[in-house]
Amino acid sequence: MKTDTDGTKSHRKYLYLIGALLVVFAGWSAFWYTSYTRAQEIVDKLLAREVNGTRLVSCADQSLGGYPFRLYLSCSAYEVNDPRSGWQAKGGPVRALWQVYAPNLAVIEAENRVDLTHDRTGETFTMVSELIRGSVRFSPTDFVKRASFEAEKPVVSSNNQQLARLLDDVSAEKIALHLRPNPETATDLDLSLSATDLSAGQLPLFSGQVSFTAVDGLSPAIRNEANPAKAWLRQSGKIEKIDSQIEVGQKTLKLAGDVAIDDSGLANGLLKLRILNPPASSATASATLTAKRDGLNGPLTAMQLMGKPVKDGDLIGSEVDVRLDKGKIRTGFLTLGSIPAVQ
Repeated sequence: MKTDTDGTKSHRKYLYLIGALLVVFAGWSAFWYTSYTRAQEIVDKLLAREVNGTRLVSCADQSLGGYPFRLYLSCSAYEVNDPRSGWQAKGGPVRALWQVYAPNLAVIEAENRVDLTHDRTGETFTMVSELIRGSVRFSPTDFVKRASFEAEKPVVSSNNQQLARLLDDVSAEKIALHLRPNPETATDLDLSLSATDLSAGQLPLFSGQVSFTAVDGLSPAIRNEANPAKAWLRQSGKIEKIDSQIEVGQKTLKLAGDVAIDDSGLANGLLKLRILNPPASSATASATLTAKRDGLNGPLTAMQLMGKPVKDGDLIGSEVDVRLDKGKIRTGFLTLGSIPAVQ
């Protein structure tokens, strides 16, 4: 038989449980509000940054919320300005998400169009993509510590007629860009570019990635210059630890080396290019080759004959010296093309 004492004890248990839940709820709410405050401070500092009286970033109809499990920032439109170089980026609605426990790391998604405009020349670039997203890690000292961006099925256009011809047939399944300070030397900038099924003009599809280090790319002296790119060329102009792997049809290309850019913006250096073939057991039958994917097979095979034989894992091919001499690309006695001057 249940007594009144038993009922009182049971009632107390429920009160203790409710009290514990209220304590947890209050604690979590306080934690969320602390993260919200930190995130709002970061956003406010970002939006308040100016150069020569011009706001670097603006966010229309800013709204920050997301309680109780995340932080969510939305803008109906955004602008990014660099008055030193004259470039401006505009886009439509953008969303940023933070985990409550990491308010310094934001995941960003934007609508599918970005417009770049150069005020001084009137030159414009437009990129339309199925999805544009990225992540940004903030730092109290450097503000942005590292960033990553990617776009799915991007299409790029320009009002520059020469560039428009080059970009006319450019397409890709995905492109991505990653930036961070070098772990060993914080004033150096590490960059990585990757693409999947990228095609340009008459070139066949290719996929791969290239990474390198821009020496002194994050030097404080460069950041405060009116034209950071030109200041970097004067101070350093060195690109080191180039490392790339690109798949073109049945060939694998691996490029490594260092490049120095002179005062006129022209590249100089020695690169090692490995042109590799798949094992015979996994090679595609010649009947299935297509110009869209294997159009460079002949020229690359001809270049292989000029190099020394190498074995790279399961791949076999040759290594060729590629020289950059004031922007001209040479291998052996052949001139393959040229790289435009960096301005």
